Amino acid sequence: MLAVAGDSERVDVLARARAFKRSWIELAEALARVYESSAWHGWGFESFEAYCTRELHVTPGTAAKLLGSFRFLRAAAPKVISRSREEPAAPVPSLTAVDFVARATERGAADKKVMGEIRRAAFDEGADGPALSRRFREVAFPVSDEESSDRQRKQLTSTARRLAQLVAEDGVPVPRKIAAAVEEAVGQLLEALED
Repeated sequence: MLAVAGDSERVDVLARARAFKRSWIELAEALARVYESSAWHGWGFESFEAYCTRELHVTPGTAAKLLGSFRFLRAAAPKVISRSREEPAAPVPSLTAVDFVARATERGAADKKVMGEIRRAAFDEGADGPALSRRFREVAFPVSDEESSDRQRKQLTSTARRLAQLVAEDGVPVPRKIAAAVEEAVGQLLEALED
């Protein structure tokens, strides 16, 4: 359904939603200027991270993600930045979408055609990070059989240890016969996984 010009409340909410989506790019751009000029130093902060934490209440990790995503857009898709300013109705990619595209580009596992599809989905269609991941994870971030097997082995080991802890905890009503059987099975499983 399209917003009707006469429905001012609907138009207002739509405009605010678009402004909200654009705001991460605006914040990231401002952070990039502050970082690149070292303005934070002149404001009495010993580091950029301290400035972000104390002044903005933004974690260093979030600041780094904002800066990285903005730098990627500035270098690889500057039209997205200018479009976010000039075309209020244009889709604005989410921070998670830009991060996905940047990581996929850096990884270099997907061919040029697939990367074009990923960029189009993120930048033109407005797909978010989780949607991109569901659609393109296997081609953008392929996992070798060895990595998959290692990951599965670690998950099994962790689950087996957690099961052993649960059965051994005081206050957990597990009959001795079951607890002994679980302990033996978990021990055998852990031995097999370690071999």
